[in-house]
Amino acid sequence: METEEQQVERIKQFWNEHGKGIVAGLVVGFALFYGWRYYDAQVRADQEAASEQFESIIVQLESGQEEGASAAQEFVSSSDSTYAHLAALELAKHAVDNNDYATAVSALQTVRDNAKPALRAVADIRQARVLLAQEQYDAALAAAQAAESVAAFKAQAAELKGDILLAKGDNAGARAAYQAALDAGAQGIAEIKLNSIVAGS
Repeated sequence: METEEQQVERIKQFWNEHGKGIVAGLVVGFALFYGWRYYDAQVRADQEAASEQFESIIVQLESGQEEGASAAQEFVSSSDSTYAHLAALELAKHAVDNNDYATAVSALQTVRDNAKPALRAVADIRQARVLLAQEQYDAALAAAQAAESVAAFKAQAAELKGDILLAKGDNAGARAAYQAALDAGAQGIAEIKLNSIVAGS
């Protein structure tokens, strides 16, 4: 059995061999822990700031303040957050209400290029409608087709494709699109549109 002195000596030897590694491991562990906490706090702070900025922009746009649109554009161009994408959708709506279709298309394109699928599909649909209003049928059709990749928007996108094709004078294509919308779960107006083409063909 080892004496106390031998045990102490073994501990010293172990520490001499492994002490630096243990200390380094502890330092790295603490650095990772506190670094992650700092990062997490920073992310939350950024999200809160983006939320506040978004709310401020909405108030400005809804109250018709002149600086609202420019503040929204600056926010959209300076951030890739979900709040910036939501602000872009609101900016597009504001622009359409003011017959500024170029700004609407640009704002919606930002969402289409950068947002997650569900929000991107919303922008696809809205941009397709703006382009349809401008009689830019091919671009409108491409935007509507992009929205079809998200299952929840398949029926809505197919019906919109029917509207675009009908405006182009492609009755057969419109009929097929309306039928696809019905097959995907669309109701009511899509069936009326389909039947009106059948009756008029």
